Amino acid sequence: MLVGAITILGCAGCGSETKFKSIDDIEKYRAYYNESLKELSDVSYHGRSNYGDGNIKAAVYLIGELQKMGIGPMVDEIGAEPQQATPPFKGTASPCGPMRFEGAPDDQIAYLQHYCLPLNVMRGAMQVIVDGNELVPAVDFVAKEFSPACKGEFALAYPGVDKYTSVKELADHINSGIYKKKFVVIEWETYKEKIGTNYFERYREFMDMLKADKVAGVIYRTESRFPFFKARSYYVTSVPALCIWNGLADGAKKIRVNMDCELIERHDAHNVLASIKGTKYPERRYLLMGHFDHLGYMGIDNVHPGANDNASGPSMMLALAKYFSENPPESTIDFAFFDAEECNLLGSYYYKTNPRYPQENIRYILNYDMVADTPESIYLQIPEEGMAGYELIQKINMSFEEPFNFILDDIVDDSDNYFFALDGVPSIYFHTEGKYKDIYHTPFDTYENISDIGFERLFTLSINFIEKY
Repeated sequence: MLVGAITILGCAGCGSETKFKSIDDIEKYRAYYNESLKELSDVSYHGRSNYGDGNIKAAVYLIGELQKMGIGPMVDEIGAEPQQATPPFKGTASPCGPMRFEGAPDDQIAYLQHYCLPLNVMRGAMQVIVDGNELVPAVDFVAKEFSPACKGEFALAYPGVDKYTSVKELADHINSGIYKKKFVVIEWETYKEKIGTNYFERYREFMDMLKADKVAGVIYRTESRFPFFKARSYYVTSVPALCIWNGLADGAKKIRVNMDCELIERHDAHNVLASIKGTKYPERRYLLMGHFDHLGYMGIDNVHPGANDNASGPSMMLALAKYFSENPPESTIDFAFFDAEECNLLGSYYYKTNPRYPQENIRYILNYDMVADTPESIYLQIPEEGMAGYELIQKINMSFEEPFNFILDDIVDDSDNYFFALDGVPSIYFHTEGKYKDIYHTPFDTYENISDIGFERLFTLSINFIEKY
């Protein structure tokens, strides 16, 4: 056993002497966690994306599991008209109806929060050939998510970056007319160092200045692999952009591109919201969150299953839901399974803009995002307002025979806790990193490439925290 019950003196939120429990039937919950993780990361879910209604299928699965446990939908205690949500630099989530859930049973709809957003998708061809050598998607290159469709053969040109001090200077040069029907190759590291553009607009500010009749596209040549993202898929630029780290030698002459892209103006997304009402302190609420969406496809032959990111988070939440459905909690536990996290956190921001109950009622947030790697380290994000909870978490952690190596990280906009943490809501973000970190946002993030070695400790830590804090 990794978990031992020991006595802790003076723990935060506890009495003067407290025992942390171990879970006797832990293997039952581990098996259920793995079953859920395997299901949600199956290729039949299409990377829990728009394609094949993958995100809809995932939401239906989550609702079905909650219903089997007897866990009901989160009650709307506010009842306000839904509002549009537009965080800075992140697109817009707008209220909408059920759309692809039209005609679903009422007891299913009750769990859902509907919204829409623009979404550029890449569900067709994805072929790049440089000087006759075909590159492998996700192994040699990625297409940037804001790219338009592109097909043809083009010359390669190397304008250089080091002599320019602004994106406008560089864009003016590229738009001068000497790069017509050419892809320009830009050294990414030099671009980052020399062009002082805003981090959030690093691509858009420059790409929006380029004219399709002056240049065919942009290649950012990188020193290492770039993940595929959907964060900037809410707009489309006039020319495509590729990030290439393998197969583009100095002096390469030609590139052939066949890339299908489509902007869906109103992609419907749906948060799944549920609650277990507390038996003793129903007004004291713990909000457990994790996103269930993923990247879908970068080319129809390149599905991203998203096992660690983030079939693991909702699977941990389902395991915790199963435990608390069988061991009714004194405090209310809410479950927010967010869609559209990969679309710049729009799902959680939409919920934050349109909450089911006042934010001040949240005692603590636990966010599970990528918790199925081997936990050489667990990165935590905790605002100052949540540090009292962290003291307890550390004490629970130190009760394990093999404590986690916790690393406190800055609050950054890479998961659903972000906007809540900015508001000072007590919260913690769990993210494991180990053996499989290099397959982040690739087609290789599969059920075969995850680990449950940290499950028992994180599961047990979560239960003890909720029961003691």
